[in-house]
Formats: sequence, structure tokens, C-alpha cells
Amino acid sequence: MNMEKIQSHAIKDIWRIRDGLLLEVHKFKTLGHCWIRSKKSVKQIRGCKGLTELREDYCDSYTKKTFSKGTLIYNTVPVEPETNKDNFRFEIKSSGGSIFGKNAEEIKKILNDIEKAISTYE
Repeated sequence: MNMEKIQSHAIKDIWRIRDGLLLEVHKFKTLGHCWIRSKKSVKQIRGCKGLTELREDYCDSYTKKTFSKGTLIYNTVPVEPETNKDNFRFEIKSSGGSIFGKNAEEIKKILNDIEKAISTYE
């Protein structure tokens, strides 16, 4: 199976390197923390799992910070797209616990695919 980009979004890209092996590219900066309790306050954004957008201004009761309508929330964190590629964060995820290669060449190919995907952000 060849490597493929399975999610492309201003906030986060996901590459499938192999079955069970993903490279996630986090392309956002956080704007602080808040906990949106009401699902009515946000709408889902297509194309990025866990991303919502505020439907109305929201004042976080704990931090006393106000986040304006249209602010993006990734999981529970207000975020905005990061434009400086040097600040992107890369995460390798495995669903199977470990990646086992039949030989050294197979592992080198997997590592090479990861390097190729990362180099598209340089």
C-alpha cells in the first residue's frame, strides 16, 4: 500500500503511511484554553475530526476570556491556523502498538515514506 494524505485541512493533515501507521501534522497555534460545555454553541467543521467553530461569542467562566464567534475549537482548545511551517508539530501514530518489518529494507522504506511526507512541509 502506498502512502496517501487522507486529511488535508488548515488545522491538521493526516497521512496514512501504512495500514495502522499515521503521520499527523498539527498546523495550529493555541489561543489559550476553554471548555465549551454547550454543543449548541458550536458547529462541526467538515474535513477535520474534532474541529468545531463557535456560533456565538463565548466567555469562558474559569479563565474569564472571551472568544469571538467564528473561533475554531480543536477538541477543547481554541486554535487558529499556524502560518510558520517551522512551528508545525509532527506526530507518528500506530494503531497496532509497533511496526514490524520483515527485513531492514522494509523498515527503511517506511522511514523514507515518513521523511517524504514531512519534507512536503519544508
